Amino acid sequence: MKRYIFALALLTLSLLLAGCVSVFVPVEQPTQTPLPMVVLPTNPPPANTVVPLATTAVSAPLCTADPLVAACTTPIVEERSKECTKKIPYAYLVMPPGSTWQPLEPGMQCTDEGVRGGLQMVSCTGQNLYTYDLKVCNSTCSAGATLMAGTSQCPEGYGYHPAGNCCWPMPGPDAGCTTFKVDIGTCK
Repeated sequence: MKRYIFALALLTLSLLLAGCVSVFVPVEQPTQTPLPMVVLPTNPPPANTVVPLATTAVSAPLCTADPLVAACTTPIVEERSKECTKKIPYAYLVMPPGSTWQPLEPGMQCTDEGVRGGLQMVSCTGQNLYTYDLKVCNSTCSAGATLMAGTSQCPEGYGYHPAGNCCWPMPGPDAGCTTFKVDIGTCK
């Protein structure tokens, strides 16, 4: 009987071990298909971008007094005399020194006769017994003489006055100008 017990114990142990031991069945691994190779474009390294610093426009205040008042006066023109030279009529005019002039009509010619007695002398001639228009301007009235245009210190249409550190409207093209009637006489 001992023999049978031994055999039975061996059989039980075998069955127990057989139940615990799993049978290895090879499982087929799925084959992976290789993915296609994708070549990505290479970007150049980012360039150092220079960002300008924010600048604040320094705005000058508006002038409290007209800076052009002394420099941009309208010239006073006077006729001093009329004379004839070789039967050609002339009208002699005086104006402040440095004044500029321009005939506004064809047929009249004016000549600079120099400064005499602190006044600019100009002689004009043209057709006998005819009246011409002569534009006379104060040369110091030009905006460039006292105001600086195009600076960031003043708004559009204004010029910077460096002596006053302020802004003033730019003068018009005929500021400081006058139109003078020149009467050409006649000669006998």
